[in-house]
Amino acid sequence: MSLLSNLAMLALALLAGVTTAYQPGLNARFADHAGAKVWGGVANFSIGLLAMALVTIAFRAPAPAPSKLAEGPWWMWLGGLCGAFFVTLALILVPRIGAATYLSAMIAGQLLASVIIDHFGHMGLPIREITPGRVLGLLLIFGGMGMVRYL
Repeated sequence: MSLLSNLAMLALALLAGVTTAYQPGLNARFADHAGAKVWGGVANFSIGLLAMALVTIAFRAPAPAPSKLAEGPWWMWLGGLCGAFFVTLALILVPRIGAATYLSAMIAGQLLASVIIDHFGHMGLPIREITPGRVLGLLLIFGGMGMVRYL
């Protein structure tokens, strides 16, 4: 993979991070105007479903075969629950602790879990062992989380 290709992928991942940083605040603002926090989540997933339907149409992705889906492990269906958990906690916590604190803690949790997932090859992913550099990276992230919250 070329350096330019790697940089483009990193730039897109950074853009995903930027949009993720805005998402809890947008949902919270919607919830403020809707009268209950849960409506921020409903709006998030309703609009997200519409957006994904449009992406599916744009990519001309064929519908999945039910028989093929039935072959998969039961836990492959849990991704939506993870998203609902993230959105629900963001709706509750962001107004209390702020977007930066919430997202820095969430990112620290993501990276900790990701290192564990990589090390053990969870969900059939390739194994990427824990290295001293990865441990140091995690420690720096957790230190950054503490600085964002307390300094």
